[in-house]
This record gives sequence, structure tokens and C-alpha cells, in this order.
Amino acid sequence: MDKKTGMESDNFEQIDKARKSLNLGETATLKEIKEAYRELVKRYHPDRYKGRKKKEFEERMKEINKAYKLIMEYCENYRYSFTKKGVEDFYSKYMKGFQEDWMWGPGKENKEIKKDDYRGI
Repeated sequence: MDKKTGMESDNFEQIDKARKSLNLGETATLKEIKEAYRELVKRYHPDRYKGRKKKEFEERMKEINKAYKLIMEYCENYRYSFTKKGVEDFYSKYMKGFQEDWMWGPGKENKEIKKDDYRGI
């Protein structure tokens, strides 16, 4: 078992292969997964082709559908943490960039905005 992912290594390899089949990066939202799948279906659907290409794309569609099913099963079975630690870990990891944003970051609420600050807008 991989300590970092908590998955059996062969499970990780299957998921990794599936995400690559869908042209996904190492992270993706559910929306991005669905958009990638739809795009690939539009591009490789065998009904759009004839002859040799049709057979080739039938095989590609089988691979795409299998990858999508595997990724969706992984997402559906993912255990979300609603504990205080789980929520805090999420926000400390993912929201830190937003909190440090130049416009909304710390100290911005104390800055007095003057009429002249809007020059050229």
C-alpha cells in the first residue's frame, strides 16, 4: 500500500492510466473530468467515421468509457472528511492561495480606499 495515496499500487496505476486516457492532469475537479470525457466522446465517437477509422475509434471509445467509469467510481467512493481537522486541512491547503491574494489578502480590509485610488478605471 502506498503511504501517500492510501491505495494499493496496482489501483493507483489503473487510476493513473485512466486519468491519462482522459487527458487529465494530476488534479481535476468533477466538472473538469466530465468536460474532458465529453470532449473525447465528441472527437472519437465511431459514428463520425467509416471503414478502418471506425474500427480504430470504436476501440478508442471503449478505452475512454472504461477510463471514465473507473475515475467516476473512484470519485463516488472517495471519503470526504467533515471533521474539524479535515475541513481545516482543506482550507489551510487550498484556500491559502486565495487568502494571500494581492487583492483580498491580509491587511486589505484595513487599507482606506481613497477616491484617487480609482484613477483610470
